[in-house]
Amino acid sequence: MKINKIVLLAGLSTLAFSPLSAIAAEPMQPSGVLQAVLSNSEKDFFESAASSNMLEIEAAKLAQTKASRPELKNFAEQMIKDHTEASQKLQALATSKGVTLPTQLLGRHQQMLDALAKDKPGKDFDKDYENKMVLTHKEAVSLFDQTAKEAKDPQVKAFAAELLPKLQQHGAHAKELNT
Repeated sequence: MKINKIVLLAGLSTLAFSPLSAIAAEPMQPSGVLQAVLSNSEKDFFESAASSNMLEIEAAKLAQTKASRPELKNFAEQMIKDHTEASQKLQALATSKGVTLPTQLLGRHQQMLDALAKDKPGKDFDKDYENKMVLTHKEAVSLFDQTAKEAKDPQVKAFAAELLPKLQQHGAHAKELNT
């Protein structure tokens, strides 16, 4: 099962932040960096979402042991909690739709995880983890936004719409950590 098309669009939108605090950061919006064109059955959405969740969890586990900044370790803890919960919800929806989720990361996600695993603990790891969290959340926000708008199955559409705000918050937090 593969994503039918991946269209890389030039230009990144900037993320505006409220001057109040990091907690008041604007949610990450779809960036146009990645647009996944879904099949009629949305199986590609399931595959990408499952792989993304697995990457977030495994990268966060690495961050818990390799990150030097306490705020990155806290972020990692939240990623494990939230993406484990999202994985469970995705699994339930996939089961109800007769879709088998992948048990391994997609190639691009595996490459990101492999690169993080090779990083030495400390500042090098911190920077790489921050960058990858911004990138993966831009991808996830774009995927979930598109699915929430265009999925033909109303349950898949509702699922994507339900999880999108949390992904946007994660993305905004990742972006803030990366500045």
